[in-house]
Amino acid sequence: MLGRALRKTLWTAGLALALSGMTAGIAQAQTLRMWTFLDPNGVEGREVVLKQLIDTFQAEHPGVTVQVEPQVWQQMNDKFLAAHQTGTAPDLIFVSINRLADAIGIGALADLNELIFNDWTPEEIADIDDPYFNYKAEDGRYFFAISRAQFGICYRKDLLSAAGIDANELKNFKQFIAAAKQLQEVDANGVVTRWGFSQGFGTAGATQIIGLSILMDEQGNVFNEDGTANWATPAGVKALDLYVDMVRGAKITPEQAVSMVADDVYDQFTSGRAVFARCASARVPRLAQALGGFDKVGWMSTPSLDGDDFAPTEIGGWPVAVWSGSQHKELAAEFLELMASKEADALWVKIGLQPPVRPSTVAENAALFEQPEYEYMVAIADGLAHHGWFPPDNAGNGYNQAFYEAVQDVLTNGTPSLEALKKSEDAYNRANRL
Repeated sequence: MLGRALRKTLWTAGLALALSGMTAGIAQAQTLRMWTFLDPNGVEGREVVLKQLIDTFQAEHPGVTVQVEPQVWQQMNDKFLAAHQTGTAPDLIFVSINRLADAIGIGALADLNELIFNDWTPEEIADIDDPYFNYKAEDGRYFFAISRAQFGICYRKDLLSAAGIDANELKNFKQFIAAAKQLQEVDANGVVTRWGFSQGFGTAGATQIIGLSILMDEQGNVFNEDGTANWATPAGVKALDLYVDMVRGAKITPEQAVSMVADDVYDQFTSGRAVFARCASARVPRLAQALGGFDKVGWMSTPSLDGDDFAPTEIGGWPVAVWSGSQHKELAAEFLELMASKEADALWVKIGLQPPVRPSTVAENAALFEQPEYEYMVAIADGLAHHGWFPPDNAGNGYNQAFYEAVQDVLTNGTPSLEALKKSEDAYNRANRL
């Protein structure tokens, strides 16, 4: 695939030079600028992979330099959108999922169908055909999602294995809660020393939550067509009541969860005080390191309320795109194609510790994914491909925080669930002027 494009480029360039009688090198000196939060001079796995890909590309394109300009990730997207307006943006850009609509809307991203995908075979397309590939693809394809992430549930793999529990079979919360209760530990004084499920309802920096997965599974949406919240509903009540049951009924989650945030949850998990924990897929390597090995940590998708499969869960990540105003769009697309190739996917997995993008990567590296340090990636890849959803473009900001405010209202003030959800809905819609 890449080799074919490269051979065509080199043959065309060589022919042109021969006809013109030029004796200079095949490629003119050119610089591709890239903005990313990765530093190819760094030692983190993804940075090492990026450096290898740059070296490969530059070796295949004499005279071409890929110049990475590392950015602060929290500021990078706004900086790129501003640079597009002034005509100073880089040729290649990492764009967070939640800012893709903004970038596409102002015409900042080049159509990769024209630059890459129209030349791929149906078999090549099938290998990357998933929710990411099809997101906002009605009028073109503007990115390739190399770095992908999803919230789910981390679990103590060693504890589940010793108890004969298969996390892949915990597809609804009835099964999940039963497993969490079985593995929860209480001392002689009735004090919980190891919680079944650690999660936090604090609104500071709130990330994707179980309530939205239940809403998607039960009613097929979280928002109305106009972008307003749609969780003061029977499905919303079921979702909120699930939280209350985990704290007050099944008692697998501590009462202090009402003020806990993500870092508190991770601390509880890595200190051995929780069996399951709400968890971002990208956190697994760090959690495994803290607990002493990948044989201690697994990852699973979010269970449904009472169904026979996992529930839809919002997905995120950092797609890579080509700037529409680039003077080197074709060359930038070639480098992006290399980053998205089968060979690169294996590197992103083996060295970068990212979940595989391609099913073929899993199939062709079966022995690798049987190793503890890679086994969890199969569950993540399956969750991303089969249980992922994107919020609509017209949804506002802060919907996770808003739903958690309803959870807090019920647990702290005893407010009836529907009333708490209605208050939360109204506050969210006012904040976003919807």
